[in-house]
Amino acid sequence: MRKIAFIGGGSAKFIRELAVDLFSFENLRESLICLMDINEERANLSKQLLQKMIKDRNLPAKVEVTTSQRSALKNADYIVISIMVGGHASYFSDVEIPKKYGIFQTVSDTTGPGGIMRILRTAPVLKELAENAQELCPKAWILNYANPMTMNTKVLNICGHSRTVGLCHSIQGSMGWYMGSWLGVKPEEIDYFAAGINHRNFYLKLEHKGRDLYPVLKSLEKKIVKERPIEKPRFELMKYLGYFPAEGPIHQAEYYQWFLKDMKRAKHYAAEIGGGYRWDTTNFYNRTKEVKAQISGKIPISYQRSCEFGAWIINALETGSCLKIYGNVPNNGLISNLPSSAIVEVPCAVDREGILPCAVGEIPPQLAAVMLPHISLDEMAVKAVLTKDRTLLRQAMQADPLTGAVLTLPEIENMFNDLFKANKAYHGGKWN
Repeated sequence: MRKIAFIGGGSAKFIRELAVDLFSFENLRESLICLMDINEERANLSKQLLQKMIKDRNLPAKVEVTTSQRSALKNADYIVISIMVGGHASYFSDVEIPKKYGIFQTVSDTTGPGGIMRILRTAPVLKELAENAQELCPKAWILNYANPMTMNTKVLNICGHSRTVGLCHSIQGSMGWYMGSWLGVKPEEIDYFAAGINHRNFYLKLEHKGRDLYPVLKSLEKKIVKERPIEKPRFELMKYLGYFPAEGPIHQAEYYQWFLKDMKRAKHYAAEIGGGYRWDTTNFYNRTKEVKAQISGKIPISYQRSCEFGAWIINALETGSCLKIYGNVPNNGLISNLPSSAIVEVPCAVDREGILPCAVGEIPPQLAAVMLPHISLDEMAVKAVLTKDRTLLRQAMQADPLTGAVLTLPEIENMFNDLFKANKAYHGGKWN
C-alpha cells in the first residue's frame, strides 16, 4: 500500500479536494493517507472527513493522524505540503505592519515584505523536512503547495531533496475561471502555453484551432474591466508588456511598482488591501463549518475533480500514463534568459520515469525584466534565512519593486525591523 503523507494535514478543505481527486483514480484508492499537523484537533477533523468518504464509497484506503513529522515521512512514497507557519496571526502582521508604512499588499504571500516574512517562518520547517526525507524516504516525491512557492521550492532543493515540484493552480485554473467565458471557447479547447516564475508568469500562446486569441482578448478589455475593475492591472500589463498574466487578478498589483504607490492608485485599480488575509480567514471558518456538516451528513460531499495537479501526478508516476502539468522547478537553462539558479514555472511531462521539465528557451525580454527583481529577492531571502543573515534579509526587502517605489532606504529598514520583531518567535533573535 502506497503511503501519501500530508504535511499540513489539518487543512481540511484542501485535504478533502485532494482526497476526492485521489479516490477518483481506481489505482490510487488503496492508499495509506497520513495526516501530519501540529494541531492534532484539526488533523483529526480531516481524518473524520476522509473516513466518511472511505466508508460511504467502500474504499480500501486507510487514514492515520500524527503530530510527528518524522513519523509521517517514514517510508512515504509521496509528500504533499500545505502549511502556513505562523497561521493567521502572522499573516495579519505581514499585511498590517507594511500598511502602516504605506506598502499596500493585496495578498502578501509570494514576495515583498509579507513573502519575505513568510519564508523566514517556513524555511526552517522545510529544511528539517528535506533532511528527514533524505533519511526516511529518499525516493519520495515532494509536491509543495505552500507559499511563497518559489522560495519554498528553492529551500527544499538546496537542502537536499531534488525530487520536488512546486504546484499552483493559477495557469490551468485561469482557463476555466476566466478565459473560457471571456473568449467564448470551451476551456479544454484553448491551446495555451505559459512560462515565467510562479504568480509572475504569462500566456505566451493563446489559440483555438490555430487561431490566435490575443486579438479577441484585447478587444474585450473595456467590457471586462467595466464589469470587473480588479482586472485593470492585468489588462494594463498585457497592453504594455504584450502578454496576459496567467496568475489571477488579486495578486497582480502588488508585484509591480506601477499600481499601488498610494491609496488613490489602489482605489483606481480596485485593489483590496489585505484582501488575501481577509478572504483566507473568512473562508477558513466557513469551510470548517462546511466540513463538519459534511462529516455529520447534513450536506453532501462533492466528488467532482478539482483543477489541482497533485492526484494526476501521483497517478501518472504510478501507472506510467503520460501527463502534462505546469510545475515549479530549478531553471538550469529551461528559460535561457533567466538565471540558472532561479525556480521557474514551466510545462513538465510526467510518467513513470518522473517529472521532466520542458525547455522553454528565451522568453520576451520585457517579461524577463519584470521577473528578475523577484528572482534576486528570492535568492537573497532564502540565503539570508538559511544562514541567519539579518542584513541580507533586509536587503532582500529593499529589492522588492513596490517597496522600493514607495519607501526610502531608512524607511525600509524601520519597516523591516518592525516585521523582524513581530516574528521573533520564529527566529529567536540569534542572527548575524
